[in-house]
Parts: sequence; structure tokens; C-alpha cells
Amino acid sequence: MAPFSKLSPRTSAWLSKIMNEKEKEETYGRIIPPIVEMIKDEKDLITAMSTISCELYHAFEHWNWVGFYRRVDERTLKVGPYQGGHGCLTIDVDRGVCGACVREKSILMISDVSKVESHIACSPETKSEMVLPIIGNMGTVLAVFDLDSTEIGAFDATDKEFLSGLVDWIRPLYDQFPGRFLEVGQSGKGSNFAI
Repeated sequence: MAPFSKLSPRTSAWLSKIMNEKEKEETYGRIIPPIVEMIKDEKDLITAMSTISCELYHAFEHWNWVGFYRRVDERTLKVGPYQGGHGCLTIDVDRGVCGACVREKSILMISDVSKVESHIACSPETKSEMVLPIIGNMGTVLAVFDLDSTEIGAFDATDKEFLSGLVDWIRPLYDQFPGRFLEVGQSGKGSNFAI
């Protein structure tokens, strides 16, 4: 095959995209099994979240923030275990991509955060973002898994597939977490919100 420099720009971009997707799949294939092995018998939610954040942050060098925001009441997300620069400590569910993820109860992939008016810029280095909701049995968003990258368009269907699997893996740990946000209709001591 001819070197990329001798190909048309369109063909070069297409080949680069295919190679990046393959490399990304290989990275996930290399990192997911050890993560699952580390947390497979774990009963503590914070430990599992911390392990996932750490391992993924160090696996992808263009990711500058990987972590969780826990829902502590109907309107508030608080920073949980994360890796990267200083995160926003509190996010109102009416603001930012994390708040939109809570409101929409869906995975959000933002190719270019500068084009999102409501984006909360915790770091000026962040160019793209992906947020996955952790949804309880009764349909309430309990937390979000937030990933930021220094590259525009860093997240795609490959990330969605692998990261959704990790979110599904830790979801049952919420049932055992004493400080969790309780879903409407669940019984618990005190209020329906985490302490």
C-alpha cells in the first residue's frame, strides 16, 4: 500500500479513521478484561468507580478526564471518583452535558464542545465529551459516567459499545450502596436522596 502522504486527502482520512477504530478496539480489548477481573467480586460502588476511572484514564492518552458524577438529589450531581484535572464539584441537572444526560436519560456524544452553548468548561483543554447515564431499576438516573478528550470527535460507536458494558456492569452495585440516591418509590430511611 502506498504511504498515506501519496493518497488523496479523502482516502488518507478514511484509512486513518479505520486504523484509529481498530486501535481503539484493540485498546478496549486489552483493558476491559483486567478491569472486569479487578471488580468482578467487588461489592463497594466507590471502589469499582475508582478502578474503572483510573484504568480507562491511563489507557487512552487523549482523554483528559474520566469519572463519575453521583446524583445526590433531584437537581444536583456531585463529583465522584475520577482521574484527570480538577472536575466541577457540583453540577445542576439543568446545566451542561452531564445535566442533559440526566434529563434525556440517554448517552450523549459531543464531537465539539465549543459548539454546545450549555457546555460547562471545567478544563479549557477539553474538545469533546461523552456522558453515559447509570439508570436505576425504576428509570431514575442515579449517576453519570463522564469522559472528556483533548481531541475533537474522540468518541464514537466503539466507545459507546464498550463503555455501556462497563456501566451495565457496575449498575447493580448501586443497590448495595448506603449513600445512594433512592429512586421514587423505593423505601429507605430519611429522605429519598443521598446524605
